[in-house]
Amino acid sequence: MGNDRRILLQNGFIVDGTGEKGWIGSLLISNGYIKEIAEREMNIDCEVVDCTGKVISPGFIDVHSHNDWFIPLDDVETFTDPFVRQGITTSLCGNCGFGVAGFKKKTKYIDKVCNNPFKASGIEIKWSTMGEYFDILSQNGIPINLANLVGHGTTRTSIKGYSSSPMTKDEMKELLKLLGRAMDDGAKGVSIGLQYEPGIFSTMDELRMVAKLVKKSNKVLTTHARASSIVSGTYPIKPFGKAHNILALKDMINLAKETGVKLQFSHLIFVGEKTWNTFEETMKLIDKAILDGVDIKFDIYPYTCGASILSVVFPEWFMAKIPGAFENKGDLTRLKIELAAMKKMVGFGYEDIQIAFIDHPELKEFNGRFITDIAGELNLPLFETFMLFAKHSNGKCRVMQYKFGNQNIIEELMKHPASMFMTDAWVEREGTQNPASFGSFPRFLQMANERDILPIETVIHKMTKAVADRFDIKDRGVLKKGNAADITVFDWNEVRDNTSSAKMDMPPRGIEHVFMNGCWVLRDGEPYERTRAGVILK
Repeated sequence: MGNDRRILLQNGFIVDGTGEKGWIGSLLISNGYIKEIAEREMNIDCEVVDCTGKVISPGFIDVHSHNDWFIPLDDVETFTDPFVRQGITTSLCGNCGFGVAGFKKKTKYIDKVCNNPFKASGIEIKWSTMGEYFDILSQNGIPINLANLVGHGTTRTSIKGYSSSPMTKDEMKELLKLLGRAMDDGAKGVSIGLQYEPGIFSTMDELRMVAKLVKKSNKVLTTHARASSIVSGTYPIKPFGKAHNILALKDMINLAKETGVKLQFSHLIFVGEKTWNTFEETMKLIDKAILDGVDIKFDIYPYTCGASILSVVFPEWFMAKIPGAFENKGDLTRLKIELAAMKKMVGFGYEDIQIAFIDHPELKEFNGRFITDIAGELNLPLFETFMLFAKHSNGKCRVMQYKFGNQNIIEELMKHPASMFMTDAWVEREGTQNPASFGSFPRFLQMANERDILPIETVIHKMTKAVADRFDIKDRGVLKKGNAADITVFDWNEVRDNTSSAKMDMPPRGIEHVFMNGCWVLRDGEPYERTRAGVILK
């Protein structure tokens, strides 16, 4: 790992990732590891980086990423550089049920998974197991450390496609075998995506068996829950009934309580203005679960928007009928009524949906535009405009969605002891980018400092050791002698997220140097020494 080069980081403010008070000191990198760290200057004959006035911290760990889909690409740096520029040295991938390995052999599943970049890049899938995937990456080299989850949705799709029918006994046996093997190969756990096909069709009995398998392996179950809004298409709408996002959270807490599995609740968001009122009840549920002994934590991003695919707003019954539902007048009438009701009850509508990218010759010109703007230009009703993009992408066109919370909610979530920080983002070749791919971690740092939300030591802990401990990532997340030299140097008072609604792909300011396994991969804010210094973290 690394090389035999020695680099001395001198006189920086060392925040070691433990959460303990920072201190002025120096750190010596040698042969890919932290050779020495001390509260004094070091007189060593090697390259010296003056870190006076700068923070020296562990490299940031992105607890929720989707970069596993891009790391096998020949031009992988196009997709990983924006994350390294944020100070990120490790990505935890395979989230939301969309894993890139651990599937049934000789299946065409890969064509069924949304936004598959391999297909567009002409890459032949030469693996099926997680071990095979890791081996290929190791041979080619990777520019960022990778820890991976196996995706329940991808594995399930490889067995029975997007069928809405319950798993048979034999199918379930095969599913558990494939997921178990992936964890044996080094996957850090299993992810489930219950708002997407095919996770949306999973029964609680199926999820219970998956959770028990993860528990047996002493790993983590991550979940994109069935609902993130007060009303959704995944639970029946009942007068005076519980908010759907509350029901979704309860389902997952009960699952963890019954099975004892470590639960990571992915991207805790509150979609739609009416949903924001459920924030206090949500946090009380989480706090009570923790007091009751449930091992639950959650991750967040610092934006009120997020990336997804268009079908995420479809109710379960409609998804089960795709593609036929796109031509069925009765189904379309029912869907139109339900989406109108959602706008009224949730406070989230067509005006909050931006087409990030659709690969269709007649519709590509509208990439980056909002549904409401497009409807006006096409002189079409909003529902018909929305369905135009749904039909021509089979529901899979990329979108940015807004009103995922407000500033106060984000700040309160940052403060919570169970929260961790993430991007939930990826870089695309075309279309509107997700700002989290370029500025998420700098934005957390900037907000914490400017708004006095958290001390620097706590912010860094949430980005480093907290994640390493949670997912059993060895020898990283803490600055100490003998650990891998994953290190980020930044200016606490200058760090800025430079993205805006007009320019979502701007690099940040204030992240000055990044070292990955002892290699200097970012120098003065720019990519440096383009060696693929990352490693697979099993």
